[in-house]
Amino acid sequence: MKHKDNCEQLFEYLRSILYDDKVNALQIDDLEPAFEKLGKGMHYLEQAVREMKEYSAAISVGNLSVEAPPRENFLCKNLKNIHANLNHLSWQAKQVAKGDYSQSVSYLGEFSEAFNTMTKQLKEREQYLKQEAEREKTHANMVESYNQLLIQLIERSKEDILVLSKDRQETLYCSGKSLSDSKHREIYEICRERLVEKLAEVEAEENACECEWEWEEQVSDHRYYYVATGFMEWQGEKAYAHIIRDITEEKEREEKLEEKAYLDALTGIGNRNLLVGKMKEFLEKSEKFVFCYCDLDHLKYINDTYGHEEGDWYLNHFVDIVQEQIRKKDLFARIGGDEFCIAIEECDKAYLRERMQMIQEAFRTRVERPYLKDFSFGIIDSFEFPVKASVHELIQEADKRMYSQKEEHRRALELHNRT
Repeated sequence: MKHKDNCEQLFEYLRSILYDDKVNALQIDDLEPAFEKLGKGMHYLEQAVREMKEYSAAISVGNLSVEAPPRENFLCKNLKNIHANLNHLSWQAKQVAKGDYSQSVSYLGEFSEAFNTMTKQLKEREQYLKQEAEREKTHANMVESYNQLLIQLIERSKEDILVLSKDRQETLYCSGKSLSDSKHREIYEICRERLVEKLAEVEAEENACECEWEWEEQVSDHRYYYVATGFMEWQGEKAYAHIIRDITEEKEREEKLEEKAYLDALTGIGNRNLLVGKMKEFLEKSEKFVFCYCDLDHLKYINDTYGHEEGDWYLNHFVDIVQEQIRKKDLFARIGGDEFCIAIEECDKAYLRERMQMIQEAFRTRVERPYLKDFSFGIIDSFEFPVKASVHELIQEADKRMYSQKEEHRRALELHNRT
């Protein structure tokens, strides 16, 4: 009868884990010895489910800065993929908001189609609006409209405003708040010099009277500014009105988001997103390059036997040795748990094979560990593949060539284990 009570108690605990907001605690000491191990296992399950619920709740409300659960929690594997995709999509959305309509998504089914349709329509809409704006300019009183715009900007805008005479390049006006200390006056003097140079380029090359641009400037530290410029009359004198905004914090946020989107968090090298983007460029240029696909041996065994921390060392040790043998400009990315790719332009296959063999030898012997260290690789020359090949097809072909070496390593390992 007591066995039945234990089963009912464990079943109720499992039901509470899956369905209750507040889980009813399970006292291991109340169970019979035969059920204690199962009870402890269910404690682990409760922790994993709780982490999954907290993680999914954060992602569901758009909290992309939430820290992911540890890799031991297999329940969160798909959520982590969604998290990574959302980070990448956030960065892409920012790029689209800035006018980069070349962004596309190819890995999210119907959403990909909707996103790509949206960017196409935005680009078409932008082109249409530009044409409409040009038609309007021919019928508008430019001087009066820009005067009205400047008045509104002065009254409402928090941006700094600088007005320079067109012919003499003297300062006719600047917003008073920016003259309150020496640093602001220094910024304005630098802005004035840069704007004079930029306007000379615009007038000489395009014969235009309005423009916008960004630049980085050293004042007391690196700062980014966004500047929009328009032609006007200021108290009877032809002038340029410049609206200046400090966008340093926005730039820093974009850089951090881009880093998450394109770098592997563990090793610091590129990830699959970076590899796909760069390889598309290689293939479009149709220039000679050599592509290598690498697959580390024994990673699962190391993780299971020695722990994930040792597995992380194993991955980073491989990355360190590879980086010693390739140049900084060469493409090196981690595309999966134990999968890496290398692409080198203007390189022949024999040279890269020799380099990879040197990397193998160093990886096997440099640092002593209580397990075998090795990896398998397959190499393909760009000239061996069709001109219109996709990145996916290239990776697949290199993967096939890697498997012959992988099979050799498997037979060697079996022999090692027998002896």
